[in-house]
Amino acid sequence: MSETKVAKRYARALFEAAKSADVVESVETDLNAVAGQIENDERFREFLLSPHVGRDERIEILGRIFSDRITALTMSAIRLMMHKRRENEIVAVRDEFVRLRREYKKIVYVLVTSAEELGAEHKKQIETKLEKLTGEDIEPEFRVDSTLIGGVRVNYGDYVLEGTIRGALRRLRDRLRIDVLKQTN
Repeated sequence: MSETKVAKRYARALFEAAKSADVVESVETDLNAVAGQIENDERFREFLLSPHVGRDERIEILGRIFSDRITALTMSAIRLMMHKRRENEIVAVRDEFVRLRREYKKIVYVLVTSAEELGAEHKKQIETKLEKLTGEDIEPEFRVDSTLIGGVRVNYGDYVLEGTIRGALRRLRDRLRIDVLKQTN
């Protein structure tokens, strides 16, 4: 079975259990903490995936590290994944869990990329406009990409709203190419 399908199955089961226990936000926070540790701490990732440390020992150590910081439901899911040799799927399970939560609450994830850090007022204006545009609640993530030169790029769903100077220059270049091709024909 492909890794993506496995992660989706674990995430769906965990989401349904969290939903019925009314702890969806807590479980998501837990998964973010564990997955963040895996993504950001190379030593932890090596320990978690190491074939040199016994599975039971890793499960016991993870229990000592996280059991007082995460919900029992999340800890049970992580233990199950460890027993089933699916520890390499924890980050993918977190990603799918977040997607399921957004889908359930009808929230649109929006990635807003700008050339420099936006102020709180600009962020709020963008959020308001995007909520009107999508007709749904949004969950924005703001990133800075200095290669944009200026402006803002917005990605949500299958849409890209290109409001950057680089995008405007690219559109101008494309129009000029089309005009030149028309003149040569």
